[in-house]
Amino acid sequence: MNYECLARKVLESYSFIDPVFEFLRHNENITYKVTDRGNNCSFLLRIHTSVTEGFYGIQHTLDGLESETVLLQELGLNGVLRVQMPVANRFGKYVTGCRLENMDADIYATLLEWIDGDTFTHNEENLDEIVYAIGVTLARFHLFTRASAALKKLNRPVYGVEKIDNTLEKLRHGVEVDIYSMEHYGIMIEVLTQVKGIMRELDSHDGAWGLIHTDIQRGNIIITDNCEPCFIDFCLCGYGHYLFDIGSASTIMESKQRDIFLKGYTSQAPFSKDSLRYVEGLILMSIFLCYAFFIRDSVRNGWIKDHVERKVEMWKEWLTGKEIYYLL
Repeated sequence: MNYECLARKVLESYSFIDPVFEFLRHNENITYKVTDRGNNCSFLLRIHTSVTEGFYGIQHTLDGLESETVLLQELGLNGVLRVQMPVANRFGKYVTGCRLENMDADIYATLLEWIDGDTFTHNEENLDEIVYAIGVTLARFHLFTRASAALKKLNRPVYGVEKIDNTLEKLRHGVEVDIYSMEHYGIMIEVLTQVKGIMRELDSHDGAWGLIHTDIQRGNIIITDNCEPCFIDFCLCGYGHYLFDIGSASTIMESKQRDIFLKGYTSQAPFSKDSLRYVEGLILMSIFLCYAFFIRDSVRNGWIKDHVERKVEMWKEWLTGKEIYYLL
């Protein structure tokens, strides 16, 4: 598929004067930085077709994408976070359908405002301050989504027990193609069975469940010139336990920074270190979800074999009750 041709076709629905395209990546979406030389403004163009079957889901549908734009607008217009605000096309729509001549169905695309800055590297000079601010930002996000009536019934992915069962079914393929052994797969089953128990415990806690980011990684945090951390790429956001985000964010920090991150979070929202066992389980869940994204892609799944071999002993230790939060 000629991605740039598709991107140019999408932009016919917008009022660009002289656009310049810079390809960024293709994971859950095809993404371009688009700079309109006519007014010297930049935007993020997302064409919602995934690089692997494992990435595809509700988030790629029209209803799912419209729900994501609602989230971004709620966050931005209410001053909760600085986010990449959706840009309407010439017809007043935030989701644009596009089809080339050789395509059987529309592909959806969205255009977002660009945020200038550098992706978080963990090598910043003022690292402690930035890590603390990431904790503050995440807590503010969670407090808002917990309280917002507008965000209670969006059509987004759900990261609950059913997601675990679906993930385990996908991971069975890893045994079939000899990425890992049946023994390794059995340990994954044991881990995720315990995680399901954790989820059931959390379900009895008030305010434990709501709309979460789910994909807080270094590349999805932009550090602006004034050292403000901005979360981007809400493509996989959905309903899950807030501790899932705390786990994802923790793993992008080195161990010695994690307490600083948690201190930033607890300056705004409640969190107890007694919850670390829950956080560990949800981190392991997120790792296995990542495996499932790529498991059927023979070009991109090579890293999984090595990762399983390096981490399986830690999974076994977690199953015995050992704390691994600062090791993950």
